[in-house]
Amino acid sequence: MGKRFWAYDACVLVAGLMLLAGTTDVRAADDVKTCTKDSGEIAIDACSRAIQSKRYTGHVLARLYLSRGVEQRTKEKDDLALADFAEAAKIDKKYADAFFNRCSIFNFKQQYDAAITECSQAIKLGPNADATVAGGSEKLGKDNALSDYYSERGFAYFKKDDYLHAFVDLDNAIRLNPNNGRALKTRGLAYEAKGDSRAAADLASAKLLGE
Repeated sequence: MGKRFWAYDACVLVAGLMLLAGTTDVRAADDVKTCTKDSGEIAIDACSRAIQSKRYTGHVLARLYLSRGVEQRTKEKDDLALADFAEAAKIDKKYADAFFNRCSIFNFKQQYDAAITECSQAIKLGPNADATVAGGSEKLGKDNALSDYYSERGFAYFKKDDYLHAFVDLDNAIRLNPNNGRALKTRGLAYEAKGDSRAAADLASAKLLGE
């Protein structure tokens, strides 16, 4: 009887552990989904749990860092965001969005040379297939993502008064996505700075697009 009892108890224990493992898997999957699809503190906490679980590697892990970085940036925690984007780029050296997001923050910090370096790497690598709108599941598409890369680098060149390179990048951005309001606005401001009459049309188009 004793042996039977312990055998039964062991079976119950194994079944319990299997159930617990299954529950852990579900929770981990839920954290990844929340991290990449939701926003705010809920997303940040889910990303952190998923990262700390050490269950993920490669591009999946890089995307967790990138998603957390995007949310950190929306909370104006730019240094934390930069650190997360750097970790994403370290894990997946071909993750263009990690370099692009660093470029965007460097532009915000008015560190234009650093921005150009990061965006140049993003352009060289080209967008990933899973490039999405920040904080959401809507896919950007490669042309729209690459348009953003050129737009951001063009902005950096514009702020450095390097109009030659700025116009090349901004023209590319608008060619890839004619509705890129940021690129239209920056090109309009560049035209305006050069006294070019084409400024008005670009600035008007950008305004209609919310810029």
